[in-house]
Amino acid sequence: MSRDEQVMTGRVALVTGGASGLGRATSLCLAASGAHVVVADIDDDGAATTAEQVREAEGQATSVHLDVTDAREVDRVVDETATTYGSAFDCLVNNAGLDRGSDILEVSDDQWRRVFGVDIDGPMHMTRAFLRHVSTGGSRRIPADVVCVVSISAVTVGTGASAYNASKAALLKFTEVLQAEARERELPVRACALSPSAMDTPMMEQWNLPQAKMMDPSAIGRLIVSVVTLPPDMMVQSLIVTSRVENYPR
Repeated sequence: MSRDEQVMTGRVALVTGGASGLGRATSLCLAASGAHVVVADIDDDGAATTAEQVREAEGQATSVHLDVTDAREVDRVVDETATTYGSAFDCLVNNAGLDRGSDILEVSDDQWRRVFGVDIDGPMHMTRAFLRHVSTGGSRRIPADVVCVVSISAVTVGTGASAYNASKAALLKFTEVLQAEARERELPVRACALSPSAMDTPMMEQWNLPQAKMMDPSAIGRLIVSVVTLPPDMMVQSLIVTSRVENYPR
């Protein structure tokens, strides 16, 4: 995105899982569009590196330590961000995710709980805290944005990743409920469930997929920018994005 297309100037976006992969790509894309990005991750060094890459590209970013599975820590980080930036803090990207492959017969309790903790408890903690923030200032002319990075795994069936598939299906349903509550409760927010197929990110290394089947995370980052900069009377409810070599549906 060119410097004359800074459509997010004046907005602050918090990106979870921003230390690498899609989170880093999204942070760079949002910053290139003019946003100040709060890069949040449990990996302090990775988050700091992402923020530094944003600044090297003449964007604005800060990094913050955040474990999305810790509700108290989530509340603290969101409260501090809201105190610092006020109503300008109007964009949340629930990107943090965890995939620990294992067949059902072998999946451990710890694997299952950890994946669900990051992939569904985390977005719930973040969204709840964010909604409290955006709902305190009264009506908004332009709605705040929540993007939940789901996965094509929420709607397809594969083996060896029961925890990941099940948690992402839960996240998709959570986002649908959020959309319904935003409409029925007149919350000043719009929500999008974005479900990409495999991307060239560190999380995918365990699956040894061919390069041709993996998408560039920067392309998805640019898509997120497009979603959160739609006119106020428009929204993307749910979007599945795949590479053209992907066999979908499958």
